[in-house]
Amino acid sequence: MTQATPHQFDIPDMDCEGCVASIERAVHKLDNAATVNANLKTKRVEVGSAAATSDIKAAIEGAGYDVKTPA
Repeated sequence: MTQATPHQFDIPDMDCEGCVASIERAVHKLDNAATVNANLKTKRVEVGSAAATSDIKAAIEGAGYDVKTPA
């Protein structure tokens, strides 16, 4: 089994628990074993997944969110 890697994303338009649930669903469709920790205050999502960063970003964007990779 492939090791989960930490990924961080800034989601500027994430502003409610509904957004968090939508992002979690999108990531879990890609990788059901992923861990998703969202912080509404900082608008940052941390994902632990074996999936590629670009695939996770695309999944979140597909759910309708603008995604930035932190510098």
